[in-house]
Amino acid sequence: MSKHQTFGNNQNMRKISLIFQELLKFCLLFLISFIWLRYFTRKFVMSIILAILISGFIMLILFLFKRSKTKKVGLKLKEKEDAENIFFSLACKNNPVDDFVKMASKRHKNIVKHKNYLVINETENKTKTVLWLDLSFAGLNNARFMEIYNKIKSEKADKVIICCKEIVDKNLSIFCNNFKEKFLLLNQFDTYEKLYKNYDYFPEITIEYSKEKKMMFKDFLAYSFNKKRTKGYLFSAFILVFASLFVRASLYYCIIASLLVVFAILSQFNPYFNVKNNSDIL
Repeated sequence: MSKHQTFGNNQNMRKISLIFQELLKFCLLFLISFIWLRYFTRKFVMSIILAILISGFIMLILFLFKRSKTKKVGLKLKEKEDAENIFFSLACKNNPVDDFVKMASKRHKNIVKHKNYLVINETENKTKTVLWLDLSFAGLNNARFMEIYNKIKSEKADKVIICCKEIVDKNLSIFCNNFKEKFLLLNQFDTYEKLYKNYDYFPEITIEYSKEKKMMFKDFLAYSFNKKRTKGYLFSAFILVFASLFVRASLYYCIIASLLVVFAILSQFNPYFNVKNNSDIL
C-alpha cells in the first residue's frame, strides 16, 4: 500500500470517527431532552419530536460556539505558549540580545549593542531608550531591578524598557517612580504582545518546555469522567428512561437520569479527562 493510500485511509477513518462522535453527542442530548419531556407530557410521539428538535438546536449552538472559540481563544493560547517558549529559547542562547537588535533595526537606525541590553538613540527627537533583556527565571523584583538600574544609569536614558519573565513585586512599577527615567516593565507575555507582534519579529523557538501541572481534585475528575465510564453512566440512565415508558417518572428520577447523561457526555467528549498517552517507545 502506498503512502498516499495510507494517508487517505487515515483521513477517512478520522471522518468516520468524527461523524460517530457527533451522532453519539446528538443521541445523548436527545436522551436528556426526552427524559424531561416525558416528565411534563405523556404524549410519546410528541416527546420524541420535541427532543429531536431541541437536540438539533443545541448541536447548532455548540457548533457555532466551538467555531467562535477556536478563532478567538485558540490563537491567544497558542501565542501564550509561543511567548513562554521564546523566553526559554532566548535564555538558552549565547547572544540573545542579537534578536532584539534585529527587531529594533526594523524601525531604528542608531543602535548600540551591549552584553545584556541595547541603546537606541533617536536623533530627530533627541531621546535615548535602553532596552534591557532580563532572562532570569526568578522574575523581576526590587533587588533585581536595582542591579539592572546600577548597570544602565550611566547611560542617562530618557526611557528604560525591561523585558523579563514575570514581575514578582507587584508594587515595582510604583517603586520605579522614584527615578527620573521613564520605566516600562514587560513580562514575557507583554513582550510578545507589545514588541514581537508590534514589530512583526519573532525570535526563533529552539527549545520548548512543558510545565508540570498540579494534580489534586483534577485527579478525581479525571477518574470519574474518563471514557471508560461512559457505558456505565449510559446504562444506568437507560434503565431509568426505560422505566419511564411504563410509569410516569418523578422529578427525582428525572434529575438523576439527567445527571447520568451529563456525566456520560463529560466522560466521552471532555478532552481534559481523556488525554492521549503515547507510550510506544518505537
